[in-house]
Amino acid sequence: MASENTRKELFDRWSVHYDKSVKGDAFPFTGYREVLNAILRVADLETGQRILDLGVGTGNLSRCLMKITDQVWGADFSDEMLKRARAVLPQSHLIQVDLRKDDWPDAMQDPFDRILSAYTYHEFTDVYKITLLLRLAQESLTADGLIVIGDISYQMRSKFEEAHQDLLGLWDEDEFYWCAENMIPQLEEAGFKVEYEQVSTCGGIYRISKK
Repeated sequence: MASENTRKELFDRWSVHYDKSVKGDAFPFTGYREVLNAILRVADLETGQRILDLGVGTGNLSRCLMKITDQVWGADFSDEMLKRARAVLPQSHLIQVDLRKDDWPDAMQDPFDRILSAYTYHEFTDVYKITLLLRLAQESLTADGLIVIGDISYQMRSKFEEAHQDLLGLWDEDEFYWCAENMIPQLEEAGFKVEYEQVSTCGGIYRISKK
């Protein structure tokens, strides 16, 4: 696995052409716009809700959120991604935070009605995905709040393994793509209620709430 500094440098550099990357329809961004739209649909958003966009990147998801509520916080660890998000989201609240570290800013401690994330959690191992979700549910989510994650994901283990073989050279071995068949039982055992929807050939949505 690449070091934390290396990953941050990668995303700082990628910020320049990130939006161009996601406009294509090739792996891993096949159905990217459909995945964002599915996050918005599944999140069941209402005006006035406090929303946290984890991995805000260049602001693609938050731009849609700002049409619904002005209570949007966007978090990212990349300085350059945040600069680009700030340019298109002048009214949002942007936070620089590395979710792999313990010292989260105070703004992350106020409870949010919705915590949303697009194409971010594959940066974390499956074990840390659950650790992070538990912390967010305890520290950053209202009692009846909802976490919705859209990411590189496959419903069945067989599809995951098939894609891994077919996409050699494109499949990033430094990342940890989702397999719903593996992850849902682990999330349920950790105390979550989970619903899953496959949106594209390599993109899926997890609707996660406290039991």
